[in-house]
Amino acid sequence: MTAEAVRAARTVPSLLDALADSAPDREFLVYRDERWTYGAFREETARLAAGLAAQGIRRGDNVGLLMGNCAEWLAVMFAALSLGARAVAVNTWFRTHELRHVFARTDIKLLVASDRYLRQDYLALLREAGAFGQVETVVILGNTPPGALPYSALRREPGTFPGPEPDDMAQILFTSGTTAMPKGAQLTHRGIIENMRAIGERMRLGPEDRVWLAINLFWSFAAANALGAALTHGATIVLQHAFEPGEAMALIERERCTVFYGMPNMAYAMWEHPDRLSRDLSSLRTGLSIGSPGEMALIERLGVSRILQVYGLTEAYGNSAVCDYDDPVEVRHTTCGRPLPGQEFRLVDPETGLDGPQGEIWLRGRNIPGYYNDPERDAEIFAADGWMRTGDLAAWDDGGRLLFRGRLKEMLKSGGINIAPREIEMFLQDQPGVAEAYVVGLADSVKGEVPVAVIVAEPGASPDAETLRRACRAELAAYKTPRRIELVKRAALPVTATGKVRKLELAARFAETP
Repeated sequence: MTAEAVRAARTVPSLLDALADSAPDREFLVYRDERWTYGAFREETARLAAGLAAQGIRRGDNVGLLMGNCAEWLAVMFAALSLGARAVAVNTWFRTHELRHVFARTDIKLLVASDRYLRQDYLALLREAGAFGQVETVVILGNTPPGALPYSALRREPGTFPGPEPDDMAQILFTSGTTAMPKGAQLTHRGIIENMRAIGERMRLGPEDRVWLAINLFWSFAAANALGAALTHGATIVLQHAFEPGEAMALIERERCTVFYGMPNMAYAMWEHPDRLSRDLSSLRTGLSIGSPGEMALIERLGVSRILQVYGLTEAYGNSAVCDYDDPVEVRHTTCGRPLPGQEFRLVDPETGLDGPQGEIWLRGRNIPGYYNDPERDAEIFAADGWMRTGDLAAWDDGGRLLFRGRLKEMLKSGGINIAPREIEMFLQDQPGVAEAYVVGLADSVKGEVPVAVIVAEPGASPDAETLRRACRAELAAYKTPRRIELVKRAALPVTATGKVRKLELAARFAETP
């Protein structure tokens, strides 16, 4: 195969095949002390595909992944996709509350999980969440308990299997919204490849680039965006198991990484780390992030000479508008750039429903076909004519670039991660003594926003704020745990004439109270 075959590929496995045929010895993945060429990585995924097939995985089946960033995560994903199966990327920060929801809603036939991640015992979590009863086959990387298979059991002699079609689903990635629980966004092979190729073009990626990747692979920013942009341009992925600022800088320096995929809070952590002044990060030349002009400037001071601002969401394949490598610095820091090829934008006035120079972002052309097994959520944002309502506000500048203005919906964004307040509210309302719960975002200099909560007690009850926070830490992802919880009388809540709580006023109260 040639460069033409790489450009022509419209499924993830055929793209890997084209790269492995045209440049088998080019380095694809660096992870800890492992180095995989494109050729060797294809051989590994072929062995794992045979192992998955031996366990009954076929086209259209769902294969779950619950591991920290590692070579095995990527290898199993490619193996599943080569069979026409879908990779279900499970958030490693999920706890029993969220995992039960995932296993109940996503029809995972085979789950590959690590025995633990950082300080979390995943074997215990999987038992508590009922995975061993709901998932047909559980494969464990690490210490394997009775009733599960060891990861080594997946390696078989390669075989020949029918692969996917371009419009088959490749990934199910979870995204939060204004609804109570995470939703499974379905991404197709064609959408991943075409959108991420366009993103890589904006960054001027090429085979010589080395992409530093510490963003968790279960996020679309990593599993679709970074991976797809690198793969469509034959670049190398330098994978960090979990973000730690000192290790990140050492890795970037050692591997001479050229591309930064990260959030402002990661840049802040590296900037403040005592090792920064002794590290050489001059190899970094570009990358993607989301943040204020000051945050983008910080990333460039860290060493990324041309960081690009973006606008996007998982439902639109990660990014819909991206700055260009050659844009002036003020454009790259203050705008989200122009729409990507194939993506249409409308800015709709929320009150009149008319298009204008500013309003709610509606997207069409490069959207997911829908959420997995969730027609009610589909109906909330997808219109019959193909437009998707994002709930985000924006305007156009004079050059046709997008200026992000905030969110119509109540979504919070902490460290680049979307958080649905309603999910936290419903969890708190299930706790003893809690009648009502309201979650809003409080400005934070590092993470942008952090969740805080107001609780109204049941009559005669006196729930303890710290006890509630401990319950959140035990059952919810850490980033969803409210920074503060305050107990108030119902009469003290700011409400509309119809009794609806004014959340903007609640947020203002938190901001005024240290």
